[in-house]
Amino acid sequence: MIGGNAALDFVNTASRWGDEPVDRLDGAAGFAEWATIAGLLYGDDQKMLEAEIEGDPKFAARFYRDASALREAMYRVFSAAAAGERAKPEDLETLNEWKVRAAKHCRIKQMDGVFRRRCTEDAPALERAMRLIFEAAEELLLSGRLDRLRTCGGDHCEWMFLDLSKNGKRRWCSMATCGNEHKVRQFRKRKKKAAA
Repeated sequence: MIGGNAALDFVNTASRWGDEPVDRLDGAAGFAEWATIAGLLYGDDQKMLEAEIEGDPKFAARFYRDASALREAMYRVFSAAAAGERAKPEDLETLNEWKVRAAKHCRIKQMDGVFRRRCTEDAPALERAMRLIFEAAEELLLSGRLDRLRTCGGDHCEWMFLDLSKNGKRRWCSMATCGNEHKVRQFRKRKKKAAA
């Protein structure tokens, strides 16, 4: 979870480079596992989600197709924003369809004197998790912080992240992986050049 935003972390669950794009979630069960690790589901929601997937595999497969389409639309919208380009209308339409879908299960409630957005009791757990992802995407797009949206500079890495560093110069999804690989390559180049 390096994105700094749940929607970016969700976008990063697919690899889009090369001839063989990879879906790291590979279905509703993988989504459920990821959503739990991401802190979007816990306790009763997690158990409810597992029961939904086992009890109605067709619903789970349909949901995952829809969620994957949203993931790709978010990727394209975020990529355009990071490059300073306009998003495609059809991708924005996909986001707007999910806004309506998320709102269908949402209510404003007052809890201990504080107003919160909560899902209705009958909302499927899969929808609850996707609502949180969509709301994270919406918050980022409307936040005015898109100038801090980055794509990793590592070879063969397209992970997106929100650069929250003080100077706004973060280049890598993670210094421990892509940043370190770059440093090792640079060191080897210098060593080879010095030996020549």
